[in-house]
Amino acid sequence: MMSPSILLAAPHRLPFLGGAIGIGGLASWWLIHVLGLYGDGPLPPQTELPASLLHGPAMIYLGLAPFIFGFLLTVFPRWMSLPDLSAKQVGPAACALFAGVVTAQLGLWTGSDRLVLAGFGLAGAGWVLASIMLAIVLYRNRAQSGPRCTHGWSAMAGILFGLAGILCAVAFIALRDPAWLPIANRIGISGFLLPVFLTVAHRMVPFFAGNVVKDYISWRPDWLLALLWALLFARLVGEVLNLGHMQTGANAGLAVTTAVMCWRWWPKASAPGLLNVLIWGFAWAPVGFAFAAVDAAFGLFGRGPDHALMIGFCCSLLVAMVTRVTQGHSGRPLVMPMVSWVAFYGIQIAAISRAAAALQSESGSWLMLGAAAFAVSLLPWVIRNGAIYLSPRIDGKQG
Repeated sequence: MMSPSILLAAPHRLPFLGGAIGIGGLASWWLIHVLGLYGDGPLPPQTELPASLLHGPAMIYLGLAPFIFGFLLTVFPRWMSLPDLSAKQVGPAACALFAGVVTAQLGLWTGSDRLVLAGFGLAGAGWVLASIMLAIVLYRNRAQSGPRCTHGWSAMAGILFGLAGILCAVAFIALRDPAWLPIANRIGISGFLLPVFLTVAHRMVPFFAGNVVKDYISWRPDWLLALLWALLFARLVGEVLNLGHMQTGANAGLAVTTAVMCWRWWPKASAPGLLNVLIWGFAWAPVGFAFAAVDAAFGLFGRGPDHALMIGFCCSLLVAMVTRVTQGHSGRPLVMPMVSWVAFYGIQIAAISRAAAALQSESGSWLMLGAAAFAVSLLPWVIRNGAIYLSPRIDGKQG
């Protein structure tokens, strides 16, 4: 029988379980809403705030964020040659994040605005606690008088932007003031998700490739992170202040920069599936940023660029990285199981469908296809992974 302590046996377990519940539940909830709106299907109980407004912040802060915290709480000490964080250290943050995801899910499915607000509040509290733990790791690294972990500081900056973003989301839900919603979404995307995913890719893609591809030349200069941050910050300021020229320039710069990164990282020799999905998923970054640059200049694509980046880029990398951590930290081979391939290819269909919907004035048929591909392909993956997080390692080791 499973002991509750198994969920805190490693820093990633409980946050990843929360992420699986979050993204799987939210994908299913959104699919039902889309089918109800465009396919005359039944709708679940409705909150006072429309599902279309809650969908964005819920996916950002309750669907993707728990996975990010599970990953960073695991790798931060390892990036800095420090001991792994203990259950006592990560437990409060992990439990608060998990409680926030579950509470908000109950609110969304039952139509309770109070539970949705409570869930976001609990997740915000977990965000604060996790940020403190990550900051402590950074402080210990600095106290060692060794080289500064640039990736750690970069990811931490994204986490702090994300904290500001989830507070804006709480303000939107609590006050019903629509002015907070676009700020929460823009900070969540341009200040939190994109910087963190780009930082992790900058750190891990060349590292993984160097270990498995013959004669691979690793390329990840620190100045590249600084350039990415400068462009992302300009993008965020342009979005919040509605400065079209700044958005166009920043997105164009990001498209060129990420295209160069993809070109430099692309393996010239045979590579395993776990590396290929990272590279293929990263290829959505220059596409999404180019899409956003054109939209900022001419206003043609609506929400298409955001979904190209969120679904195509972030969710593709999410499946790749979470699969790698889940396999390796459960004693399983570092390969892509079939459910991971299904999830990855389903995400590609979902991203293309969502972009097509935007190009056709939010076509209901394309929206339904995208929502269905996303939910149906992810559910087997999150169910399998959830079972792994609830079970001991198969090799008998601790963790």
